[in-house]
Amino acid sequence: INTKLSSREERYMSSLAEKIPILGRGIRATNRAYTAMASKLRMDTFSTLVKNFEGTGLNPKQDDAMLRNIASLVNDSTGRGSMPKALEEAAPLLNAFFFSPRLIASRLNLLNPFGKGEGYIFQSAPIRKEYLKTMLSFGTMVATVLGLAKASGLEVGVDPRSADFGKIKIGNTRIDIAGGFQQYLRIASQIISGKYVSSVTGKTITLGEGYKPLTRKQILLRGLESKEAPIFSFLSTLLEGQDFEGNKINPLKELGKRFVPMMVGDLMDLYKDDPSLLPLGILSTFGLGLQTYAPPEAYIKLNGIRNDPDPTKAWNELRSTDPKLAQKVERAGIESSFNDFDW
Repeated sequence: INTKLSSREERYMSSLAEKIPILGRGIRATNRAYTAMASKLRMDTFSTLVKNFEGTGLNPKQDDAMLRNIASLVNDSTGRGSMPKALEEAAPLLNAFFFSPRLIASRLNLLNPFGKGEGYIFQSAPIRKEYLKTMLSFGTMVATVLGLAKASGLEVGVDPRSADFGKIKIGNTRIDIAGGFQQYLRIASQIISGKYVSSVTGKTITLGEGYKPLTRKQILLRGLESKEAPIFSFLSTLLEGQDFEGNKINPLKELGKRFVPMMVGDLMDLYKDDPSLLPLGILSTFGLGLQTYAPPEAYIKLNGIRNDPDPTKAWNELRSTDPKLAQKVERAGIESSFNDFDW
């Protein structure tokens, strides 16, 4: 852990927290334990693969290229993917802008077998088979878990154009078991199909059409924003000036969120929405994604007014009792009409 920053584990890229009085010693110990565990896991996997290759009659210890390819496979499989040479030395800087750029690289390396002519599809047959076996094994595991969840009566996202794709949904809580692959598959599906399916309403939106249309460029930008590091995401939110519901942000509150561990934030969202689902929080400790969100208040209110026996009366009552919410509902009504939402 005393090596140069570019060689550190991404979760502990900075050493500033280790300098905090008293608390810093614990952080440094955690860093050391995590690094040791990750290094041993990678080395054990690497050694096993080398022995397996030797068992087939190959001699990887005398083949530097094969050894490097095996190492790349291990790194990609454990979330520490290699990046283009121009970006390798810039890893600490990239980590300041994006959350775990090597993890991003590992997922893209596994999903793209061509990799600008350097992907695993162009490597020797043994390496190529190991990559394909890894992907097929992981894909089978995910499909099996989702199938069992569906069979047990839980809701499972099956449309690749929706943010709920490949996730188990319980109420407003989504459980992501895809290990960071789902987002790239969804973005690719949306861009290729030109369609976006709302994870809140289930309505299909055609990209580039309607009032304030969502475009392919915005889909890509949203994907990049979702990978922003805490500091950079804070700056992006300040520049935006509002949250996803259109509410004016509180800079101090937004800054405070960046100091709350993601797992704690997930648990807080889960507790606020449905305390009975709080036991699901244990899944976060094992690396599964946990997201909890409901439709924005304005759209819920709009839906209620439209379904009211006397919508005109309900609308007038809202305007007199809560003018600010009425203004948001009116804007939501305009957007839903132009985009053909079925609230």
